[in-house]
Amino acid sequence: MIKIAEHKILVTGISFESCCNQVRKFFDLTSLVLYDCIEVLDKQCCSGQDDEFFTALADAEQRNRKSVNSLVKELQQTGAATILDLENLEHGYPSKVLHLLSHFLDGFIGIDSSFYNLIDDSHWLPEHTAADIRTNRARYWLIHIDCYSATPEEASLLRM
Repeated sequence: MIKIAEHKILVTGISFESCCNQVRKFFDLTSLVLYDCIEVLDKQCCSGQDDEFFTALADAEQRNRKSVNSLVKELQQTGAATILDLENLEHGYPSKVLHLLSHFLDGFIGIDSSFYNLIDDSHWLPEHTAADIRTNRARYWLIHIDCYSATPEEASLLRM
């Protein structure tokens, strides 16, 4: 297996185990990203009660913002300077950049998503959710997962 992504997933639930199960179920049911194996790294997960919770969440969200900024710059380099330029956006690489950028903005998780808020289906933490976390810290978890894909050799064995 080859590690191809990692995500920090914000969830709420009655226990760490129930939150991990929500994350696994989400990835089992979504068709947006497909991984052959998802591993929860307990030591990199944190509860809303942990001192480092908001720092870890902000760091992951900031990585998403860097990805968005990078995609905006790439889109500008293709010649799209205003929203009116999108009407004539070249198909291929420029439209793929816009597609990836749209996923960050519309809440569809992708392989490049560092932080994903499963509660709000978003790449960001809205203030109302942050306020609820501060009020009910024990119910929130930031679950860290490493995601793997099978090598071609492994994939053939898995499908037998």
